[in-house]
Amino acid sequence: MVSRKRKSTRYSDKFKKRKALFWWVLGVLVFLLLILMLWWKLPAKPDRYIRVGICGAVRVPAVYTMRDGADLGMLVRRANGFRANADIFKVNLERLLENDTIYHIPARGNGGNDVAWSLRLNREVKNSIDKSYSDITQKVSREFDNKEIRKYSVLYVGLPAVYVLINYYPDFNRINFIHLPHSTVFLNNEYRLIDLFFTLDIYPTMRIVEHTLKQKIDYYLIQDRGMFVDLIDRLGGVELNLDDAYAQAYDLQPGRQLVDGFHAWEYIRFIDWRNIGIKVRSEKKRDLIRSDNFEANPRTWERIYEIRNQRQRYVLEGMRHSFKVLSKNQQMDVINNFKKVFNTDMDVDFLMKLYTDILSTKDFSFGNIPGYYGSSGNKLYFYPDLPNFEMLQEQEIREWLEKKYGKTQTVY
Repeated sequence: MVSRKRKSTRYSDKFKKRKALFWWVLGVLVFLLLILMLWWKLPAKPDRYIRVGICGAVRVPAVYTMRDGADLGMLVRRANGFRANADIFKVNLERLLENDTIYHIPARGNGGNDVAWSLRLNREVKNSIDKSYSDITQKVSREFDNKEIRKYSVLYVGLPAVYVLINYYPDFNRINFIHLPHSTVFLNNEYRLIDLFFTLDIYPTMRIVEHTLKQKIDYYLIQDRGMFVDLIDRLGGVELNLDDAYAQAYDLQPGRQLVDGFHAWEYIRFIDWRNIGIKVRSEKKRDLIRSDNFEANPRTWERIYEIRNQRQRYVLEGMRHSFKVLSKNQQMDVINNFKKVFNTDMDVDFLMKLYTDILSTKDFSFGNIPGYYGSSGNKLYFYPDLPNFEMLQEQEIREWLEKKYGKTQTVY
């Protein structure tokens, strides 16, 4: 009897210890959960700001307060853009700003005459937008008994050097992204697309592009580095296939990885200088983020731009995937905050509809405007093949109409 009591007491002690351990672990978990809930409700870490100055060939030279991580293109925008005589080829608009630094924008030639450059630029702009044009979409629609084609075109500008024409066809459930190289020449002078935008601002640039490409542009979307990073973070990051060179530079693992907004931005602008054949100005440890340490000839930059264009596509597809896997509430949170991650002239309802379709529609394509690169000295230009572009646009729209209405058109 004594041995049975001892054995029963021993089992009872073990049970009490296990019970105590269970409640202790449960208490710790509840405590950690409360801490997590409190942390989750804390306000987001506020942005840091820096003070930087800009002078030279800009419209409003001054000292500005900028978000830490802003690039020179964002600062030029704050200064109301370039003067017409700014020598933009000597300016790296992608360079990130450093606190307590003054940036000088050089003028063309020996100081340059801003009035003469302005008159010359304004004359070319007027010649461009004074020309009448027939919108390609409406031209094709007339072949189908005037069947109306609803189309909305948006000029997207990812500061400083990403320019995309978004064609949105609600009736076809299709969205087209057409990449316009920032070095594209639209006027009969040396001003490229990026020069026009930073000198004239968005609306004159839209008018020049629409008259040249013969299609109406309804709206604009402008997104800077900070806005892009915030959007990716709201999506919960994007999954990308990181190449070895990029992964090594940023201490990440190569292969499929989920990256945040900062690393998605750097993935697009990353230059694998060892395999592209460009020179590094300094043998010291490179500052991949803030310093412009690279030198290359125009043809090498052409290759770099094409690589970046492809990386942009990968990031966009990653964004679409990230949006799809979010819960309905999370998707609504992203959509409701669109105005915080874009500058645009769209109303909120249309912006929500457009970007929801961009992130979710199946009929989505990404192409380039046809054309070729040319160089003059150390300057790189892209010359669009406008007749071929018009033909491709007509052919694509005609195919959609034939599929929808079952009516084949004979093209002579």
